[in-house]
Amino acid sequence: MKTFRPAYKNTAVPTSMRDMDQTFANWAYATLVGILGASLSIAMGVHLQKNAQATETLAFENLLDQRTAELQGTINEYKLNLQNTASLITAFGQDELTPERFRNYVNSLNLNENFPGALGLAFARKVPLDKEAEFLREMKMKGLRDFQIRFISPSSQDRFVMQYIEPIEDNHSALGLDLGSENVRRENCLSAFSRAGLAVSRPITMIQNAHVGRLGFTMLMPVFNKAVPSSDLGARYEELVGWVSFPISIDRLLKTWLAKDPTLQVRISVLEEKHTPVLFFDNVEPKHFSLYPNIAVSRDLQLGNRRWRLEYWPSKPDNQSPLSSGYLALTLLGIALSGFAAYHAKRMLDRHDELRLHKQLVNNSSEALIAEDTRGRILVWNHAAEELFGLDRASVLYDQEQNLTVPDELLSSEKRLHERAEQGETLKNIQTLRISDSAKRIHLRMNLAPIYGHNRRLVGYTKSFRDETDARMVWKDMHALEELIAHAPDGVITLDRSRKIKLANPAALVLLQGANIKSTLIGQRMTDLLATDVLPEFENEVLNPLFKNSRVEVVFNWPVPGHTEHMPLFFRGFALNYPDLGESIWALRFEKTNKTYTPSYD
Repeated sequence: MKTFRPAYKNTAVPTSMRDMDQTFANWAYATLVGILGASLSIAMGVHLQKNAQATETLAFENLLDQRTAELQGTINEYKLNLQNTASLITAFGQDELTPERFRNYVNSLNLNENFPGALGLAFARKVPLDKEAEFLREMKMKGLRDFQIRFISPSSQDRFVMQYIEPIEDNHSALGLDLGSENVRRENCLSAFSRAGLAVSRPITMIQNAHVGRLGFTMLMPVFNKAVPSSDLGARYEELVGWVSFPISIDRLLKTWLAKDPTLQVRISVLEEKHTPVLFFDNVEPKHFSLYPNIAVSRDLQLGNRRWRLEYWPSKPDNQSPLSSGYLALTLLGIALSGFAAYHAKRMLDRHDELRLHKQLVNNSSEALIAEDTRGRILVWNHAAEELFGLDRASVLYDQEQNLTVPDELLSSEKRLHERAEQGETLKNIQTLRISDSAKRIHLRMNLAPIYGHNRRLVGYTKSFRDETDARMVWKDMHALEELIAHAPDGVITLDRSRKIKLANPAALVLLQGANIKSTLIGQRMTDLLATDVLPEFENEVLNPLFKNSRVEVVFNWPVPGHTEHMPLFFRGFALNYPDLGESIWALRFEKTNKTYTPSYD
């Protein structure tokens, strides 16, 4: 560094002043280097510390993924056993199900070892009201002479009776219980019936554990008298035999699972649509929840019709990275070397995160995704592709997709599509066919796009597939159903939640408002067709039971349009659910009848 010199000519600068200027400049340079070096070292230390914490967080999340997958696997095993049990009862018939056979079957399952948390295995029987006495006689003939139907609350609806439950020694209090006499349990039974699959109840106090107040839940699988139940809910209800069920204590279920990592702390809540999540289980230390409310990592678990939210807390949320006490030593190791190491570590972690994110995005996609090189060899084959085509990733890598799934008649068409993509064109919503591993032909919509590397050089292609096989069948069935309804002699209408008519056949037009009033009922409100003096009665007798219970059977005196007399119509209705559309509608079928006016089904 040059020493500062005054610009005066022929002026002598004293030696002491020059020495003072040099000393000041050296101190300033040394101080600047020291400050910059210390700042950079501290910044590198903090940066590495954050990376270390991110690595610990990533390891913690990987652990949570593993533990959540284990719990999901346990639930799936319970579901599979219920499906197998229901299939056995369907195959052999519930008449062959004796107390001794059911007891031997449950003993063979070894519940304590294979199904931890299950208080037993039960079979609940659907018993119509008019067959209740016959059912009790049947139970006495099977040797259960003291068998009685017990109610949680009074009920005038069909009985859902706990016919068998084993081991009986631990579950005697549940034998004979009418699940339909309590709202939560009845709702769970009807949910399993309407889904024709697994239904899981809200948190309830198990009858078997009522003396200790432990919470639990039930897993229900419906049993029908035929292998494939009808799609019509009315016919399906007649085919319903009952349910097989696991009553489960949440504490016992999680005991073995938590024992694998005693430091793991978790809160489990049941997510309900339009409702606040219901806390189900909690072993989190109160101080962690109060001091660190925002550090929980959540995972979701699907149990049939229910979704659980699992919130995990680290065992030591205030734990600091070991770098916090040692990063100052980096100033002694040299700014350049430490800076390079920190920068390199950051680049490596960023690259790792990018690859991990890319892999998760591809594998978690609901569409089948395939990537090929320019020679047609498969490089990427995600989970959705495995499920769609029935081929696992390891068996298809570096093979050509045209040799695996493309029908022979489409080979030339596929070649032309690739030629268009090679010219830079992105092809969307191409209707095509593929063949699965089981030789099934699948109707698909395909997107095809080129992939470019450096210097815009073509390196391959991406394909995404969306299965339209079921959608095509559904639309075909819907058109056939609409044609059938249009020519039905009975009136048929469907209503949305606001009572607005969504569909009405010609017979409904004649029965409800005569032949020459309006050409259509669609878009009108059902309640607008009635006079104000009749409207409250129709609401109470027909609409309210339909919307409340999703079913109604009642005779109502409908006022004849343009006349003073009334025409008795027999209304039958039920709910139709469309989860994919996010809405529900209610169907009413009605006809003239000679029956007398009756109150609504409730």
